[in-house]
Amino acid sequence: MKRRGLLWIVASIVLALLAGVMAMVFISSRSGPAPVAAPKQPVVVALNPIAANQVIRVDNVRLEERDKLQSGAAVEVQAVVGATALRDIAQGEQILMQDLRVVTGTQQLPFLLGNDKLAVVLPANDILSKWGAVMPGDHVDVLFTLDVLLETPMYPQDIRTAEEAALYAIVRDQHFDNVSVLTLQNLEVLQILEEPMTEEQAAQETPPPRARALVLKVDPQDAVVLKYLRDTTGIIDLALRSPDNEALFTVQPVNVNYLMLRYGIVLPQPLE
Repeated sequence: MKRRGLLWIVASIVLALLAGVMAMVFISSRSGPAPVAAPKQPVVVALNPIAANQVIRVDNVRLEERDKLQSGAAVEVQAVVGATALRDIAQGEQILMQDLRVVTGTQQLPFLLGNDKLAVVLPANDILSKWGAVMPGDHVDVLFTLDVLLETPMYPQDIRTAEEAALYAIVRDQHFDNVSVLTLQNLEVLQILEEPMTEEQAAQETPPPRARALVLKVDPQDAVVLKYLRDTTGIIDLALRSPDNEALFTVQPVNVNYLMLRYGIVLPQPLE
């Protein structure tokens, strides 16, 4: 009898354990997977206190990632730059669009620059700009070709073999040689301007295409360099870079000598 009673006790304990396990499995299946934290989102916040009626400049705000965005919060810096604050905004506070009097167009430009930059206009004559591949907020590099006076061949230090030396043995007038270079780098595009349309053009069923220009944010010295390039070469190409790429590239200027050395180009002998 004692043995039978012991068996009943063991069986009861096993059944109780099984019931507990089944209950836990049922509860976990009903509750579903553990909640995942919401991803942080970028929002514009005040970098320093902003007083009511103060015009917001680019160095007054910045983008930060926050767990929760307030209703009407600005998510792009350019959306608030140039606007007037309608109330006092504390440092670190999210910028709400309903608390701003916003300006648009070229009126916004002076407030996009900070205290050490200038806005210069570059006609959108290169293919990337003309066909709409460059947009406000993009960063570009400037490429151009100059006619320069060369007294000695470029890159003589690169000659390593007799074959390469033979390339330089070719007598060629180098007084004026085209040299292509990459100069200004990582320039921010602030706005795209379009030529104003006349009333006569606007009345046409198919208005003619309008000339476009890029407004670039540059250092004062770079503004002078761009002025020189436009006046002397007339042809400038832009290279588009990744928005996260802030590297400054080191590249060699390129002329015909560079191409001959790099690719082993041998000029044909003249016909007798």
